Amino acid sequence: MHTTTMDTETNSVEFDFVKGHIAATMTLIHGLIDQGLIDRDHLDAFFASFIGDLPHNRETLGLRLILDQWRQGLRNGEDEEELNGKLFEVINGGRNS
Repeated sequence: MHTTTMDTETNSVEFDFVKGHIAATMTLIHGLIDQGLIDRDHLDAFFASFIGDLPHNRETLGLRLILDQWRQGLRNGEDEEELNGKLFEVINGGRNS
């Protein structure tokens, strides 16, 4: 299959849009956790179920990795700053050396 420059640019814009929404959602969730409105264990169980329902293919791999990394931080009791750092590492494709 031939990919055009326009397709590549569209995919990049869509990916940036998704990254922004994930970051905004995670920030909102951390605020709710800090206020005691959301329980970490229940949230982890919700995301475990959500990930389990996603198709296990290349198209969902990035999302599953991001959510798994974030869930690990929730289970370890990491604070928002630590979780966001790891979240953005995964979103951006790994650690910058």
